[in-house]
Amino acid sequence: MTKFSYFTLLIIIFSLPGRGQQPVNSRIPFDFDWKFTLNDQTGAEQVQFDDSQWRSLDVPHDFSIEHPFDSSYRSGAGGGYAYGGTGWYRKHFKTTTTLAGKQVDILFDGVYRNSEVWINGHYLGIRPYGYSSFYYDLTRYLNPAGKDNVIAVKVNTREQPNSRWYTGAGIYRHVWLVARNPVHIAQWGVFAHTTEANSDEAKVDISIELDNKKNKVQHCTITAKLIDPSGKVAARAESGVDAQPGVTTSKQNIRVGQPILWSVDQPALYQLSVEVRSGGAITDTYVMPFGIRTARFDADKGFLLNGKHVKLKGVNMHHDGGPLGAAVFNDTYKRRLLLLKQMGCNALRMSHNPPAPELLAYADSLGLVVIDEIFDEWADGKTPAGYSPHFMKWYEKDVENWIKRDRNHASVIAWSLGNEVREQYNKENALKITGMLMAASRQYDDSRPFTAACNEIVNVNNFGMAQMLGMVGYNYQEAFYKTDHEKYPERVIFGSETVIYPYHPGSCWQLRSYDQWLEGQLKDYVAGEFLWTGFDYIGEAGIGDVGSGCDFWKVWPNWPWRGASCGLIDMCDFPKPAYWFRKALWNDTPMVHIAVQTDESARNREVCSFWGWPKVETHWNHNKTGDTLAVHVYTNVPEVELKLNGRSLGVRRWDLKKEAFLFWEVPYEPGKLEAIGKTADGKTVSFAVQTTGEPAKIALSPDRETLKANRQDLCYVAVQLLDANGAPVPFADNDISFEVSGAGKLVAVGNGDQQSHTPLKGDHMEAWQGKCMAIIQSTNRKGKITLTARSKSLPMATTILKAE
Repeated sequence: MTKFSYFTLLIIIFSLPGRGQQPVNSRIPFDFDWKFTLNDQTGAEQVQFDDSQWRSLDVPHDFSIEHPFDSSYRSGAGGGYAYGGTGWYRKHFKTTTTLAGKQVDILFDGVYRNSEVWINGHYLGIRPYGYSSFYYDLTRYLNPAGKDNVIAVKVNTREQPNSRWYTGAGIYRHVWLVARNPVHIAQWGVFAHTTEANSDEAKVDISIELDNKKNKVQHCTITAKLIDPSGKVAARAESGVDAQPGVTTSKQNIRVGQPILWSVDQPALYQLSVEVRSGGAITDTYVMPFGIRTARFDADKGFLLNGKHVKLKGVNMHHDGGPLGAAVFNDTYKRRLLLLKQMGCNALRMSHNPPAPELLAYADSLGLVVIDEIFDEWADGKTPAGYSPHFMKWYEKDVENWIKRDRNHASVIAWSLGNEVREQYNKENALKITGMLMAASRQYDDSRPFTAACNEIVNVNNFGMAQMLGMVGYNYQEAFYKTDHEKYPERVIFGSETVIYPYHPGSCWQLRSYDQWLEGQLKDYVAGEFLWTGFDYIGEAGIGDVGSGCDFWKVWPNWPWRGASCGLIDMCDFPKPAYWFRKALWNDTPMVHIAVQTDESARNREVCSFWGWPKVETHWNHNKTGDTLAVHVYTNVPEVELKLNGRSLGVRRWDLKKEAFLFWEVPYEPGKLEAIGKTADGKTVSFAVQTTGEPAKIALSPDRETLKANRQDLCYVAVQLLDANGAPVPFADNDISFEVSGAGKLVAVGNGDQQSHTPLKGDHMEAWQGKCMAIIQSTNRKGKITLTARSKSLPMATTILKAE
């Protein structure tokens, strides 16, 4: 790779909020020019191994998503019928004289799973868990400057199923080479947190771990500065410390006058700069974004940010990026979080593993709070080849890396130790392991509460497990909110998982009533909720389409489903009807939105798939005049009139305490269906759907016009089929082929259909509900990028981007 490209990527990475977990002058991107092959390779860890016939690629990389989904794969419905196997990566590199005398580490943000790493034939170790960030010291095994070195990484996902959702396979997150002086700040060795904050003053405690690789004491001076958003030094502290051989911890306190507080509405970020001097020279520097804020939970008032009540309007998020699989790039995180923020979402729960660092960085900069979660299973496993066999040996190290890596993010407000763990059925193990995890975690951060997501709330109450936690997550247990608040008045309660639809009959063990749903929406003692889910995801095939009866959980659609359709937004980032309902519920900006049945079942609003939404879409197309169609109107204004071809179908008043959305039954006739909302002060807002004709053209809508020539920037191009009048055709299913030329490449295609088996790494995709998506990735070349789309006899469509 050219020096220019490396330099450009460094600037991009370090312009991201929250990436500065190491000195910016020693953190080198290590994503490029790897060699890869499938299947086990005898001797591939050895330097002399011939990898000349292996495929060249960059990471992040997911070799599972490159294979077609197949019902015979042992990953099964939970894993999305995805490929599992062995993959080998090798990278040749040379060091320069600038690294002489330095400690050199390799840092992996995430490798799924059972990764084994060698440097120049020397074995460095194994990491069973696929979601931990981890690092190895390469220093003593590196060859002299200018000589070739070889990193080899073996990844093994053959044992299946190893998860309840799609995991991906390979080096699916970024890799870094980190060089440090002998006296340096340890990896993730700075911890800063706000202890007090108001409009007049803030107090920030800082802990710095100095790692002294020399064999004698080194006297060091540590200077910490907080630089405000305008670039001015807002506060400064300096102290001396005698760093013993090994790790020495130094603590500082900073006071900031008239601080700009971080919040979900104004996510102001300072820069924390820490400088270490020894022997008259700077030996290390560390820079990171830092949000000054206080966050606490109260049993009666819910969540308080800077002392003010904030209702958590949250979603759960799995780690896959739809058509990209697990190999998600920075642009995808930013794009998805912006979509959620625009909906009114202010909170994320990471289900059920630590996210990529970039996601938390964007949460910091955009103003979303996060419940950061680590495990879906403890010692009692849920899948035959999951994490449970490794739990007792590895949990302490995985917990350490998790918390130390993420604890400086302003967005992180709580640590979740587990999700629906099977220890909920065993009192002894529930208490024992909860205690073990909390003890391990508190070594690295005791400033935030610890929680767990519980779907057996009666058990964890009776066992005493719930009482050990700082706050209790209720998974689909809204029926217990009110009684538990009265029985345990000191308990913080939140909905760690709730279904996206507000209506269920309330007669079954998990199906709650509208009144119980409303309790969570309106009462402050319920800190908030996290919907299942923000985005459709691969795996848990058929969730969103599973039945609505009391025994819904016994029968699953499975194949040909290969993913879950329970999201507010589909796999290609197209909002679904549930998105517009939540936007109305979670925003004050007046709005109306229409969704019309596509299936007869949508006419009874209390009959819905448990995790799904009634079968409605934003359309006004039907094949028979006179048929009665159910019409939903999602709104946050008190009065709505519905019109069909200019004729009034009546005015209805909306009151959340009575119903979540307005419901009409309308005899179909072609034309225009319009909802006109009236606000309390008499202003109007409207939304309309129009009957459309057959597809006549393809519209391409890129989400950006310019990419950086850094081999990692993405452009999402939405593809919409239009009729002759330019209106979207809602149910068109044309197959569309794509061709990219110039300074970019087609990296993935997709649609929102979880039953589609068209390869996501191919060059064509059928439209679903009239839409599909093409994702373009930059190369290291500058110039034009041309995307051409073709479908049968329709006119060819072209869009031109620029890489610079």
